[in-house]
This record gives sequence, structure tokens and C-alpha cells, in this order.
Amino acid sequence: MPRPHPRPWHGGSIFGPGPRRRLDRNQRARFRFLLNAHKRAGRLTDKTEDVGAALLKRLSDVGRCDPSQATLANDAGCEERTVRRAICSMRDLGLLRWERRLVRNGWRCEQTSNAYELVPTAQLLHVPRCGGQNVRETGFLDKSRKPNSAVVAAPDDVAAAQAALARRRAVVEARLALNGSGGAMLAT
Repeated sequence: MPRPHPRPWHGGSIFGPGPRRRLDRNQRARFRFLLNAHKRAGRLTDKTEDVGAALLKRLSDVGRCDPSQATLANDAGCEERTVRRAICSMRDLGLLRWERRLVRNGWRCEQTSNAYELVPTAQLLHVPRCGGQNVRETGFLDKSRKPNSAVVAAPDDVAAAQAALARRRAVVEARLALNGSGGAMLAT
């Protein structure tokens, strides 16, 4: 059984710059799309989308993204508590990962900021289209007919359809005989 970390509040903490992930233009657009899609599905709030946009704004060309929560709150126009809730909800959806960054201050360790990693390859959870409509719903043009009523064909129509199928079978068998396959497929 693995032993617990002696200082669990330092678990997941690192010394140094932290993870860096460069995003090209398409990956940035994909991240914006995922934020918007999750917001439309009701999984993210408007402020959470604003915090995601602020993170994307603070992402450097080399992939460094470590703004403080106060900076993100200022960019998004919200409180730091809202930023904390927003990054937790983005993490739960797989859009964001972060690690605590530590520095030594004499004999002590202090947290400077978080090193964020934006994940534009997160899978989009099923987002129903048409305002939550999961199945195709169509109206009936003929209001006198019930939707589940079976249509009974006239005997003349059935005989005409069977005759047409017999003619089609004869044509297909003739073509297969000319090609040399001998109609082996029709026997099954």
C-alpha cells in the first residue's frame, strides 16, 4: 500500500516553471470552441468562459501560462473566488490542468502561482442540438392519419409490386449469366 505524502498540501506541487504547452492558431480556436460549446450545453457559466478566455489571453508563444488568480479575476471582470470555481469546473471537463508552483524562501517553501496547461484536445461531451431535442420530431401532414397506424395495401397493388420484382430479378439474372458468375449469389 503506498504511503501517503508527508505533506499532502504539497502534493502536485513543483519547483520551476511548470508544464508548458504551445498552442497554434487552430488549437486556440478549438479551445474557444470547446468553451463555447460547454457554455451552450449549460456545463459552464458565462464568467467561466470569460476566465477561459483570460487564460488563453495570458498564454505566451512558448506555452507558459502562469497568471495569478487576481490577474485572471481582473481580466475576466469577476472575483477571485469565481476564478477558483471556474478553473475547477474547467478541470472537471478536461479543458485545463494545473500544478502549484513553489519557490524557496529561506528554509520555507511558498507558492507563487499555478502553472496552467490548456487542453484543446478534450473530448466534447454529447451536446444535444435543437435546444435539447435528442430525437428527430416531425409533424404529420395528414392529421386524419394516426402516427402508428399501419397502412394496408390493396391486393392489386401487391400483385403489381410482385410482378415488378419478378421482372427485375429476371434482368439481374440475365446480366449475371452474361458476366459468367452463373447466378451463384442469387441462390443464397
